[in-house]
Amino acid sequence: MTKQTQTINDWIQSLQKTIHATQAIRESRRLTAHKQWWQQFWNRSYIYIKPHDSLAEDSIEKINSGYILQRYMNACAGRGNAPIKFNGSIFTVDTKHFTGSDSGFDADYRRWGGAYWWQNTRLIYWPMLMCGDFDLMRPFFNMYFKCLPLRKAATRIYYHHGGAFYPETIYFWGTYIDENYGRNRKGKPDGLTDNQYIRRNWQGVLEMSMIMLDYYDFTRDNHFASDTLIPFASAILKFYDEHWKRKNGKLHFDPAQSIETYWKTVNPMPAVAGIKQVATRMLRLDHRLTSTAMRKEWRNMLNDLPPVPEGKDTDGEKILLPAASYSDMHNLESPELYAIFPYRLYGIGKPELTLAIRTFHHRIYKQTGGWQQNAIQAAMLGLTKVAMKDVMYNFSETDKNFRFQAMWGPDYDWVPSQDNGAVAMLALQYMLMQYDSKHIYLLPAWPKDWDASFKLHGPGNTVITGTVKDGKMVQLNVKPASRRKDIVFGDNSRALKIYSE
Repeated sequence: MTKQTQTINDWIQSLQKTIHATQAIRESRRLTAHKQWWQQFWNRSYIYIKPHDSLAEDSIEKINSGYILQRYMNACAGRGNAPIKFNGSIFTVDTKHFTGSDSGFDADYRRWGGAYWWQNTRLIYWPMLMCGDFDLMRPFFNMYFKCLPLRKAATRIYYHHGGAFYPETIYFWGTYIDENYGRNRKGKPDGLTDNQYIRRNWQGVLEMSMIMLDYYDFTRDNHFASDTLIPFASAILKFYDEHWKRKNGKLHFDPAQSIETYWKTVNPMPAVAGIKQVATRMLRLDHRLTSTAMRKEWRNMLNDLPPVPEGKDTDGEKILLPAASYSDMHNLESPELYAIFPYRLYGIGKPELTLAIRTFHHRIYKQTGGWQQNAIQAAMLGLTKVAMKDVMYNFSETDKNFRFQAMWGPDYDWVPSQDNGAVAMLALQYMLMQYDSKHIYLLPAWPKDWDASFKLHGPGNTVITGTVKDGKMVQLNVKPASRRKDIVFGDNSRALKIYSE
């Protein structure tokens, strides 16, 4: 369907050839292959919850079914050549039966159009790691990686230095959305966008590097590391290394912005935390995969990186900040919490948990739904009640115009909102299990009155199958068995003592 041909007739002939090839296979064989694929898919991973309180059964059933249905939708839409569209996936329908401002559109319509928005697209792919759905992740990586030569060229033309930057909003071939960039370029320097929300919002590919690094940690696919991860992440780090000047020997990110929310910042948290984590992890890769020159460049960059932005709350206690200095607020994000997710500088098993929890408590935006990350960050900090509440909300937010539960939204996206289900999936996973370079943490934010059975994937080709009862693991199978020594059983009592909301 997506093949590019010289003429319409060539495309039709190609489609007919595919149809004939499919019809040449006996229907019984096709049905058997279909059943086998779905059986192995559902066998890869699962989470099933049973509450102690019978009054909670309806809410828990929405979580169980919501988790399953979101993963089902990912499997339906995630095996093509292009990444999943956050704003409706392949399930957009007409809204002629709607009332209000969203009514009257045909099935081809989706809010925000046909391009990819990093803020929205990334969240679909994070939960696939612990699901073991690695095959569904490759179209996502492939699209961004295929754009790398163009993004390097754009960096050279616009900014006259090496590396590669990617805009927040991007067509699948690698350019800005023309409306965001600005169609009338008279009197404007190359690279300066009309859309100020995304003007210097470039940190998305630092997060992509994190996802790629996790993918490699999970799969140990050396071909992926050498052919995709290292060329991609190296180009992103080089851009950050060369785009801004040093001040007093340190990189000085100015002018800069902190995602879409703060347009005037110096040393924004997402950039500082992202570079710190990505460069550190790149240095940990097997030295047979990287060169001496690469490692020297990354070490120098870490040495020149400014400190993680910190300040004081009204009680004089230390908190994380969106940037070293910031103003001009325009959106509903909490960039200071990017140090928790997606960049994992703080959390369970890491230093300064109290600082991270205090910062979470002081966040301005506490809502959930759509791409809001509060549920994920709460789980990563061991804040069980907040994570529970937000997961329940997300998996209950079905558009009232539909009977099918997974028609979430429209939220910030469109129906079905892929962010809504994806955030809840990832938060639920992190409530059960978290990981770092060595350890796997079980039950770091799991409620004691939720019994569960689960099968999740971890780094090092690890598969963990377990049963939880009364807040404790009563059955645990770890493959390979050598990874069992790396299991740490979570205790969120410390988090509960220093935080309540």
